[in-house]
Amino acid sequence: MSGLALYESPSILQPASPQILQQAPSASPTGIRKFLTYNGYRYAFVDDGAPFKFTGTEPVKSLGTLAVDLNRETGKNIEGSDVEKDYAATFAVGGELYEIPAYPSHFRIAVRYEQNFYLAEIVAKVNDSAITAKDYLDMSNLKEHVRDIHILNHAGNDVLKKMTDPASVKSIIEGLYTAKTADLTNREFEGIAEAQSQGKSYQLKFNLKDGTSMAMYIIPELKIVSMGDAYYQLPDRFLDQSGDTFKNLKQDALPLY
Repeated sequence: MSGLALYESPSILQPASPQILQQAPSASPTGIRKFLTYNGYRYAFVDDGAPFKFTGTEPVKSLGTLAVDLNRETGKNIEGSDVEKDYAATFAVGGELYEIPAYPSHFRIAVRYEQNFYLAEIVAKVNDSAITAKDYLDMSNLKEHVRDIHILNHAGNDVLKKMTDPASVKSIIEGLYTAKTADLTNREFEGIAEAQSQGKSYQLKFNLKDGTSMAMYIIPELKIVSMGDAYYQLPDRFLDQSGDTFKNLKQDALPLY
């Protein structure tokens, strides 16, 4: 990991959720998520577009300029509309995209806008076709970048457990590789919301060697995990191998809205 740029005040990237779920984590306070599109992928701005300061070498390889303002395209989400165009964004329009030396551009990219850098992380394809769990994890190169794992409450403001043992961390990541894309019914979405309201949903926060982090939601009881904007079903053997990790975790239940 030598030569990687570091960031100050890293924060969790909280993956997006369908509206049925509580506290949609990639939504801004105004309800409009900050995101951009590049190379056929949708990226959410980390920490709702908070500036990042590189403490190592700043990005130098330009990938182009954000030219399309999606705030003027509200309601459009059909093939061929601006929402699927490269270099479209709801934030930092006019900013320059840069490749980050630590990551391939299909996972994380930087945006320079009005003298600040911002970090954006992949959450979906612009056509909403499936990204397999393996592809998502390979894109993040999580096996290489992870340092340790914290299990947080659903809201992300309370660390319930820390996992620093390399073998345990490796087991969790390898288990995530076995997840399959979930085709959830309305009733199953309702079950996810109910599990959240009962305090059964947690955040997996992966602390990375470069000082940043990424996060997923997991509901062990339902064997459901989110990566980016998608949900994945975990096999029974995941809990057989890692189920004790989530035992005796206490958090306040969330209210149903």
